Amino acid sequence: MKNKHRPPAGKLPLAPQPGAQASSRPTLDELQSIFDQALAFHRAGLLAEAEQLYRRVLDHQPGSFDCQHLLGVISYQRGDCLAAVRQIDAALKINSRIADAHLNRGNALKKLKRFDEALASYDKAIVLRGDHDPQLLNCRGSVLRDLERLEEALADLDLAIALRPDFSEAFNNRGNILKDMELPDAALADYDRAIALKPDNADAFNNRGNLHKQLGQDEQALIDYAKATTLKPDYAEAFYNYGTTLYELGRLDAARTQLAHAIALKPDYAEAFYNHGTTLMALGRIDDALADFAKALALKPDYPDAAWNRGLGNLLLGRWREGWPDYERRWQTRQTPTPWHACGRPQWTGREDIRGKTLLLHSEQGHGDTIMAARFVRPVIAMGARVIVDAPAPLRELLEQIDGVALTGPAEAVPAFDLYCPLMSLPQALNVTLETVPADVPYLAAPAAHLEKWRRRLPNSDGLKVGINWAGNPAFLHDESRSIGLAGMLPLLAQSDVRFFALQKDLRDGDGEILRRHPGIEPLSSEIESFADTAAIVTHLDLVISSDTSVVHLAGALGRPVWILLQFVPDWRWLLDRGDSPWYPTARLFRQAELGDWSGVIEKVSAELRVAAASCRSANGG
Repeated sequence: MKNKHRPPAGKLPLAPQPGAQASSRPTLDELQSIFDQALAFHRAGLLAEAEQLYRRVLDHQPGSFDCQHLLGVISYQRGDCLAAVRQIDAALKINSRIADAHLNRGNALKKLKRFDEALASYDKAIVLRGDHDPQLLNCRGSVLRDLERLEEALADLDLAIALRPDFSEAFNNRGNILKDMELPDAALADYDRAIALKPDNADAFNNRGNLHKQLGQDEQALIDYAKATTLKPDYAEAFYNYGTTLYELGRLDAARTQLAHAIALKPDYAEAFYNHGTTLMALGRIDDALADFAKALALKPDYPDAAWNRGLGNLLLGRWREGWPDYERRWQTRQTPTPWHACGRPQWTGREDIRGKTLLLHSEQGHGDTIMAARFVRPVIAMGARVIVDAPAPLRELLEQIDGVALTGPAEAVPAFDLYCPLMSLPQALNVTLETVPADVPYLAAPAAHLEKWRRRLPNSDGLKVGINWAGNPAFLHDESRSIGLAGMLPLLAQSDVRFFALQKDLRDGDGEILRRHPGIEPLSSEIESFADTAAIVTHLDLVISSDTSVVHLAGALGRPVWILLQFVPDWRWLLDRGDSPWYPTARLFRQAELGDWSGVIEKVSAELRVAAASCRSANGG
């Protein structure tokens, strides 16, 4: 939005002050000359010099509307919008009939996000000047958009453009409104028109970039953000948008650079500190990331995303006592639903006595989290509680194997209960540390009928039987980083003395063709109906090799050997720089040595698999 902050032309309205002595004060002509010089400084961008002279005039003429108003404009230009409002209010007490003052007051209030007050100021300016001023209509339309009064906003912008067809800023603002109204083609046309009319309109480039990003056109968005930052090198928001888009594309070093620019330009930019921190996390600089999250929270204490990510960083470093409280902030983020928080029952925090009480434990996040947290069910039962577990249908048969547990699901009437607890809140409730993780495996077992079914189905072979899984839930944020993919595992699968079984339930694009070209891999996906089937298969295999998916949690919970292929900075539960897991004694961890380097992981796993296959042959007399 183009803001009206250029100093006005004209003479300084002055009046002699009663009782003043001519010899002790400048003459009116001298004060006019001082004002004219201040105005020249102001127009040249010399704000300190202009301010000094405006104040000098006010010392002798405190009733000068122009000086008081223009001091407010200077404060606005410096970014001190609170001071700007105070100073313009003082000017309006002198003369409330000047439309520009109401306009500039509205601009300052808009920057302060006091949108209702800004709208009132714009309305007063329009009353004074009439509804034929495109600048005022543009400003009012913009703040009406902030107030989500989109139809009214659109009417103002339509009129502003009708009055001034070459008004680039109005086309840009109308594009924003049309984007909010989910009319992307019309919005894009307005952004294009804004740029055609004014090729240096950095706001239009930034906003068009936001629309391209929303439409999934990330590369085009990057071009627009780059142009916006080139045109306006102090444009912190455009640097921020540039950096966050690069982060989402996995271009981490470039993302960090752009986000650092945003922070340098706007040191109180909490969101930029947060996203800079998430980028550092992905680069493995965990302590530096934690420092950024702390800065974001200092600037914006009510910032659950920053607190939650600080928790994830501490958990990844093994500082679990520090991490668990922040991990609870996940409920306040956009990423996790809260199905039971409105149930009218208190959450169990570990401090309440649950002996004789009925405790509802409910699943959350992914299937792997539920499987991992199932280890805590027996300790809770041992504390004297009656336990109900709300679990997704694919896990029901498996969890029913836990003695003393009642299962319920969303399609059933939930039995009466006294307290509830999310399964992934149990580590904090039980004060779990690295040294006290309950890791007695197996703590889950496949149902007997499924074991028999798959005993008959799987071939009886003396060779090493290995299950493979290569991808997790595609809806998981950055799944492409944690999932190696079937193509990435092919060098491993070339070993002829190993029998491979594909445990992947949902095939990705291209997986079917790869499996057809590699008959040595037996696909089982069409026969797997639930985790009970997968549990039975894994029980009959010698080893599971998988990227970080629910299958590795299942194998670990069953006490079966599992080799886990991990990205450079893995999920918090796998910690850093270790080849084992406190959660699963039968697990081995194979980590990327460099960001995105799966080839090194596969090389290590292949060497270990050759050893395991040779050991199997030797044990079978081969």
